[in-house]
This record gives sequence, structure tokens and C-alpha cells, in this order.
Amino acid sequence: MRIALSGSTGHLGAVVLHLLVEKGFAVNVLQHKKALAFNHPALRLFTGDLNHAESLLSFTSSCDVLIHCAAKISINSNSDASVYETNVKGTQNLVKAAQQNKVKRFIHLSSIHAYEQSPAHLPLNESSPYCNHSAPQYDKSKRDAQQFVLAQNSPNFETLVLNPTAMLGPPDYAPSLMGKAILDLLHKKVPMLVQGGFDFCDVRDVAQAVVAAISKGKPGNSYLLSGKWYALSDLYRLLVKHSNTKNKLAVVPIQLAYVGLPFITLLAKLRNREALYTKESLDTLKNGNRNISSAKAQNELGYNCRDFEQTLVDTLDWIKQQNLV
Repeated sequence: MRIALSGSTGHLGAVVLHLLVEKGFAVNVLQHKKALAFNHPALRLFTGDLNHAESLLSFTSSCDVLIHCAAKISINSNSDASVYETNVKGTQNLVKAAQQNKVKRFIHLSSIHAYEQSPAHLPLNESSPYCNHSAPQYDKSKRDAQQFVLAQNSPNFETLVLNPTAMLGPPDYAPSLMGKAILDLLHKKVPMLVQGGFDFCDVRDVAQAVVAAISKGKPGNSYLLSGKWYALSDLYRLLVKHSNTKNKLAVVPIQLAYVGLPFITLLAKLRNREALYTKESLDTLKNGNRNISSAKAQNELGYNCRDFEQTLVDTLDWIKQQNLV
């Protein structure tokens, strides 16, 4: 069986690639700008772009299954039109190429943000409503791409969608947004913490579910891959416990962080750096659902998310091995 994998240099894509090779699959790998962190005889490398149809046809040729991990992630997506272009139109282009090459199964990596998060305390599952028109462009791009992929499901072209929450865990070569956040905390670049948090899952467990979806899962269905909700202050407490970081950070009300947004934005522009936080990231911290069910994925894909503290310990060990701190 030959697998096509997009997004192979991203956090999840890199872990999926390692797992596919370990399990003996032949893999067509789509590279965009970054090079792979490793090479292997089982890999065929293709340079391409989600908006370049010809390269996608070559990439998907002779493949049985396509795993689509490529996406543009942004915490300021309302100011970046390329987020929607990449995540929706790029996905549509890839689906069309896969259909032309008679790929049998298309596994699409969406996000928990495709769904409406509120009320934050009520259960969120696959039957929950999608995010609405007021959501950030990133959320809407994941929603629209997911709906398009599921609508393409047929006996000759099976489609499945996986929706992970915030992923952490090794390896994280790029690093990811969460990886950068951990490094910033370790390097004492974060002056304070704000109230709020995320549902965290382990990237390795998500990768296991992705590979399981090659042969498991019901076509035309989506699967939420969640872990457990942690406040940022809890994450930092665990970080202090398992590292040499002794820096004490105050936790400020999230309303105060909103008030400081103009200053944070201006400071980032003056320093020519990314802003420490944006309205979009604050909204995510504030409104993220705290009761996300992965029961369906557990039953049908064998998904299981390990304890978050172990994920953080493994992440710190990997960071030390890479001499990043």
C-alpha cells in the first residue's frame, strides 16, 4: 500500500511520517518550502504546492490513501487571507487530484476549532454545531474544508476527518505554536500568564489515530481527538516541577490582557516580531470547550490519549536532547 502525505514537515505530519515508515508503508511526501528532518528509502519526495494542480497530480499518483496534514495555522487569521486560501482552496485542489488518480481513501486533518466551542462547560462531540459566521478565519477555514471533504465521500472515494485539540509532544522540529510557547516559557520570554487554557492532547497519540484511520473508521465521518483541559497556570506549574525554570509568573485576569492588546500589537511592530498574543488567541483561551469527548475515536479508531504530565516530561526531555534550552 502506498500512502500520500501532505504537511510532512509540520508537527503532526513529521510524527505521522515516522510512524508510517516504522509500519512499513511506502510514502509519497509533498514538500513545500522546508526539507524533511530525515530521509528513508521508502519515501518518494515531491516538491509542490496546494495551489499548483500539476504538482498535486504527480504527488497523488499510484497512491491508495492520502493523509492531508498540511494547513496554515494562525492566531491572527483575520488579517491573513492566505489562511483561508491554503486551508480551503488548497484542500479542494488536493481532493480533486486524489479523485483523478483514483485514491481510495482521503484522511483530512481538521481541528477542534471547526466546531462551536460554547457553552464551554457543555459536552462537545461530533454532532455539535460547526463554528458560526463570527468565528475567526482560521476556524471557518477548517470548518469549510471539513464540510467539503465529507461531502465528497462515496464508495469509490472514502473520506474521513480527524479533529485534534491543542497538540504537544515530541518530536517538534519546526517548532509548532505550542512548542514555541513552551520554549518561550523556558527562556523566560513570557512576562505573565493570563487566565484560560486549552484541551491538550499528545501528538504521538493523534498520529496513531491517523495511521489507524487508514483501515479503520466509518467513511463520511469525523472523529474528535481530545485529551484534557488545563489552565495555562497548571501547565506552567508542571513545567516548573519538571524543569530548571524557577521564574514566578503572575496570572492576570484575561480582561486585563484584552485591554493591553493595542500596546502588545504596537510593541511587536516596533520590534518586528510576532505579538505575544492576539485577540484571536485570547478568545481561544477564554472560550475553549472544557468537555470535549473523544469516545467515538476511542471506540472506532482505538484512540487513547496519555497523561498530559507525561507528554510534558517527554517534550522537555526532547528539548534538552536537541540543546534548545
